[in-house]
Amino acid sequence: MAVVEKGPQRTCVACRQTKDKKQLVRYVVAPDGAVLVDYRQRLPGRGAYTCIATQCLLDAVKKNSFQRCFKGRYRSVDPVALTQQLIMAVEHKISSLIGMSRKSGQFIAGSNSVIAALKKESSFALIIIATDISVAIGRKIETLALRGDIYIAHLYDKQKIGQLLGKEERSVIAVQTGLLADSLLNELHMYRQLVREN
Repeated sequence: MAVVEKGPQRTCVACRQTKDKKQLVRYVVAPDGAVLVDYRQRLPGRGAYTCIATQCLLDAVKKNSFQRCFKGRYRSVDPVALTQQLIMAVEHKISSLIGMSRKSGQFIAGSNSVIAALKKESSFALIIIATDISVAIGRKIETLALRGDIYIAHLYDKQKIGQLLGKEERSVIAVQTGLLADSLLNELHMYRQLVREN
C-alpha cells in the first residue's frame, strides 16, 4: 500500500482542526500592528491559521485566538475588514490564474467561440461567465455547459475578463481540463463559499 505524503500541518486557532497548511488561511502582524491575511503564505513573521471559512475567522476574533497567538502585539482586529481582505485575496488569486491560462493557451474566450466549442466534443473543466452578459446568450451557454456537466461561475464584467486575457471585452471564458483548471476550481469554490457566508 502506497504511503500518502503529507505537507506541513497547522491547526486552526478557532476550531482546532489540524490540516495541511495549504488548506488553511495564514495571518501575520504588519509592522504597524495590523493583522493581515497572508493568503500566499509568504510574508515573514509568526503566523496564525484558520480554516477558509468566515465562521472560523469570526470565532478566532471572538475567542481572542489572535491575541494568544501573537501575544498581544497587534491592534484590535476588525472581523469584517479581515473577511473582506480574505475575499479580495481569493479574488486576486483567481485573476492571476486566469492570466496564467492566457499564457498557457488553455482556454477559449468569447461567446461565439465558446458556444461553438461546447456544441462539439470539448474537454472544458469550467466556464466563467461575465456578470453583464446578455440574458439570452448567458442562458444558451449555461444550458450547453450543464449538458456537459461543466462547472459554471458568474464573475467579473466583460471589460475585466478582457483585461485579464489581454484582450478587448470578453463575455465568457472556458478553461480546459488540467492542473490550472483544478486550481481555478478550488479557488472558485472557496470564493463562492466566502461570498455566500457574508
